[in-house]
Amino acid sequence: MLWEGVALENLGIDRLDPALLAAADGLVGAVAAAVETGASRVEPSHLVITLARLPGSEAARLFDRSGIPVEAFVEALRATSPPRTGLPPTEFTAGTAAPETRELLGALPAGAGERHLLAAALARLEPAAAELLVRYGRVDLDRAIGELRAEPAAPREVFGDDGRLLPDRFSPGARRVLAELTGLAARGGGAEAAPLPTTLLLQAMAAVPNGLVEQGCGFLGHDVRALRTQLASLTGNGAGPSGAPGPATGARVTLTRDGVHEPLARTLEKAAAVTAQRRGELVAERDLLAALLDTPVGLAAGFLRGTRIDITRLRRFADTLYQEHVPQEPEADALAEMPPLHESLAWMHERLVGRESVIERLTPSLEMITRSLRRGVRLQDRPLARFLFCGRSGTGKTLAARVLAKVVYGSEDDVLFFEMGQFNTKESMNNFIGAAPGYVGFGEGKLTNGLRDNPRRVLLFDEVEKADGRVLDALLRLLDEGQISDPAGPVRDARDSVIVLTSNLGTTGPADGPDPYGYGAGEASDDAAHMRRIMEGFFRPEFLNRIDEVILFEAFRQDQLEAIALGGLRRQAARVGTQLGVELYWQQDVPARIAELAVLRRGQEAARGVNRYIDGVFPPLLRLLDEADARGESVARARIVVDGERLSVVNGGG
Repeated sequence: MLWEGVALENLGIDRLDPALLAAADGLVGAVAAAVETGASRVEPSHLVITLARLPGSEAARLFDRSGIPVEAFVEALRATSPPRTGLPPTEFTAGTAAPETRELLGALPAGAGERHLLAAALARLEPAAAELLVRYGRVDLDRAIGELRAEPAAPREVFGDDGRLLPDRFSPGARRVLAELTGLAARGGGAEAAPLPTTLLLQAMAAVPNGLVEQGCGFLGHDVRALRTQLASLTGNGAGPSGAPGPATGARVTLTRDGVHEPLARTLEKAAAVTAQRRGELVAERDLLAALLDTPVGLAAGFLRGTRIDITRLRRFADTLYQEHVPQEPEADALAEMPPLHESLAWMHERLVGRESVIERLTPSLEMITRSLRRGVRLQDRPLARFLFCGRSGTGKTLAARVLAKVVYGSEDDVLFFEMGQFNTKESMNNFIGAAPGYVGFGEGKLTNGLRDNPRRVLLFDEVEKADGRVLDALLRLLDEGQISDPAGPVRDARDSVIVLTSNLGTTGPADGPDPYGYGAGEASDDAAHMRRIMEGFFRPEFLNRIDEVILFEAFRQDQLEAIALGGLRRQAARVGTQLGVELYWQQDVPARIAELAVLRRGQEAARGVNRYIDGVFPPLLRLLDEADARGESVARARIVVDGERLSVVNGGG
């Protein structure tokens, strides 16, 4: 007998919640933990280990947040203990329990649950165990104990006085689940035909795109489509060809307490209790999952086990890694203020000087994007557009990406930039999409975190040919499905993004002759065909097949560089006038001289070289203003002049 030689009350075990005792198998795990660590008695740390091994427990969450796997904690404790014979594996008596263990168990209130027991054990941890948690896990023990001892708020009611479910009590992610639930109910004839069973809630959670269950299946390596098909068979509610439920027919069903099975109503109320216990404001997806899995022998837990899903790992993923993500929809006001397409195209012609052929190639995609956004429809499950921009440095590829961001999202700053030369080794994958738990780079993927923070922007992959082959492989799914897996667990959604890849392939040879910064004097169509052949020789067919448009950025002509210089001077003058209150002007020949200097001295940089010459206006302008201030004078007008191979600024009268 486990408790041989001592009555239960002598250790205070009878004060524990019977459900906790049953889940922890009478705390026999504490004896096993003592044996594993080589201890001669059951210490408070062994009670903590026992609780941490319970799926979804507060102790498990504590270890997950600290970044210390509980088994690593056990090994570390073993290393700090001198070799001992240890305890018999099934004996837990008043004699084998440490004084601190007997004291904390004896002081527990009647019906004490996990939070009471964990708080008491943490407060009496032996020094070595406490140091491990504080030093290596950065656990604030005082704060953790205080939070455990604080009484949780009373659960908020999820059903109103009229019996209707209250959607405002649920998080955005959980509301997506409820919307899917009502859709499933509508396909099944509605709650009036038959009360809704608990299994329908699990089916709704699995059906939500990019939701907790879908991302959890990705984390566990389980096919979510197979899970959806099995759930549809279990509930009798049909699924579409993809495995996800098809579109609902008829009006949405209003969820009421009387319209669902009593177990489902209790599950929703249990989810609210879980929310209150973790001191949350709104019922989240993870709370719905916890409520579904609350009974280890329940139908949901049994079904998931039957499909070979590790529910312990699924709950751990939900508690520690999953972050609810609801795709950001354009605000109605922003859509209403979106300018008509012809106005956007006119602005693009002003901004992208000399890139008329590029704008012409972009126009069909922009028309589809802007019209679909206005109507709030998604025509395909892939990014809004996928472009490959080819051409020499300084031919406007990056600027074109920023212009796209302005037209589609409202700001040229809505661009997430990736310099792909930084991802030219297989190890760089950890920086690109993140690393698996326990490895350097976990949770630090630039792409995955960028999509998490804002999926509605242009993703610009610059000089994509410099990336490692594994990085290019990771882009395949992003280009095809608009999704990419984060090794930390979530599947990141890029279906509201515009993807732009740039390449300098075929343009990096020596620049000689009369056209030192372009492709030569051949026909544009010949250049495009040549570029296409180069791309096909470097990228795999399945990669290029996922691109909507391969667009060639040809070399700028001299007159186009002059126009770029004039536009840059005007923008600079507007900035100087606004910020410094100085009128900036120049003679008519200055733009042409800037273009000539850019070709002569910065031939490889093309338009970027023009802009760098214009940026050179600031140092002499600031010097002029400082010298005037020193003399007690003011400068109202300043003139740009070409001084040799540089730009200078003189007082307006000069």
